[in-house]
Amino acid sequence: MLRFYVVLLTLLWSGWAAASARAGEFKLLDGSTIYGDVSAFNENGVVFRLRTGGFSERYSWSKFTQESLRELARDPKAVEFAEPFIEIPPDERPRPKPKPVVLKEVNRTELPAGRTTFFSSFTAPMGLLILGVLYAANLLAAYEIARYRNRPVAVVCGLSALLPLLGPLIFLASPTLEAHGEDGGLPLEVEEPGPAVVGAGSPSGATSRSLGKVGVPPPMSGTGLKVAAAAKGPETRAEPKIYKRGDYTFNRRFIETQFSGFFRIVPSDAEKDLVLVVKTPKQDYIARRISRISASEMFISPIQAGSKEVSVTFGEIAEVQIRHKDDPIR
Repeated sequence: MLRFYVVLLTLLWSGWAAASARAGEFKLLDGSTIYGDVSAFNENGVVFRLRTGGFSERYSWSKFTQESLRELARDPKAVEFAEPFIEIPPDERPRPKPKPVVLKEVNRTELPAGRTTFFSSFTAPMGLLILGVLYAANLLAAYEIARYRNRPVAVVCGLSALLPLLGPLIFLASPTLEAHGEDGGLPLEVEEPGPAVVGAGSPSGATSRSLGKVGVPPPMSGTGLKVAAAAKGPETRAEPKIYKRGDYTFNRRFIETQFSGFFRIVPSDAEKDLVLVVKTPKQDYIARRISRISASEMFISPIQAGSKEVSVTFGEIAEVQIRHKDDPIR
């Protein structure tokens, strides 16, 4: 009999809890209150049977306050709709368990026994390799400095081999030597070749030419005379190249293709004695290089000292010549 009363009380308490969830006051976030019972609900919201009579519109779950959402969630059927909108306090949120820290063994480098210094690291194979590379770089620098300063390569490299780093610095700080003649003397000026003169006192009948400046006799070698430098022959110049309008179309592609060597700031050996002659109906320009170019014009630097950059449009160009700087312009 006692068990029957306990079951009856349990059923009454459950019915009261469900009724309390379905009847009462429900507050909204805008401050208004709904008085009535829950009539129906789904994922879109809740419909109430008002105490004043009739039914309310469907209110979205997001419009209710947290207290009203908790009260609506007492109904087991409404939990799945109200629970996503209920905010959980930070203290009640489940926290993931931290992963345990596992320490792994690492391979450690064995240090050499005894006292170690900076220079002791070069006794290892990698240290010896680094020293070899630095020594080779020292000799390469010495060779380049010898070529740059016009010094004997053997002397510079030999001293740099004995005094690494210090030897190249000494020759790099020293002045550049001027070019000398073949016999090691001062450079000689060679006159135009003349008729051969038979040496009166030369037993071998050696010939000589008037070489060098006045008052500087040619060097002697044994019993005969030695020629210090060969006579300069007549300089051969290439024929000028002429590009005329009508035979060629002057545009950016043509200029960049045919005159690519004149775009360099430092001309190469092939263009160092050449000039660019640009003829227009207004004026002829003699330029050393083309400073820049666009789709419709190019800018040239005249050879006259102090001249500014000149702009020449492709439509104005009547003729372009590439000739030696000493040749007369036709």
